[in-house]
Amino acid sequence: MGALTNNSRKLANFAGFYKGIQSAGAAITWRLDDLGVPYMNMFASNWGLLAGSLLVALPVILLKVEDTVSLEKDLQFTDETLEDVVPTAQLKGSVHLDENA
Repeated sequence: MGALTNNSRKLANFAGFYKGIQSAGAAITWRLDDLGVPYMNMFASNWGLLAGSLLVALPVILLKVEDTVSLEKDLQFTDETLEDVVPTAQLKGSVHLDENA
């Protein structure tokens, strides 16, 4: 997940979504066990879901994961500004925000 963004707010949302799906899966497993579903069937369905999720994740991996992400692109679609996330000393020395440039 950390390769998708450097923005902590986005990562918190990604982690929350992941943990929500994980908890839903755990609840389903408890119910299947209560219904007496054979363990081999649950094991096979688990592997099927894994294979399906890898097919869904492949476009995300290929299209969204990058070696580097610019700060401007990382802040896109958020309510944060450069001043919120970059230390003040770094902003004063920045070429983009230098008042004398």
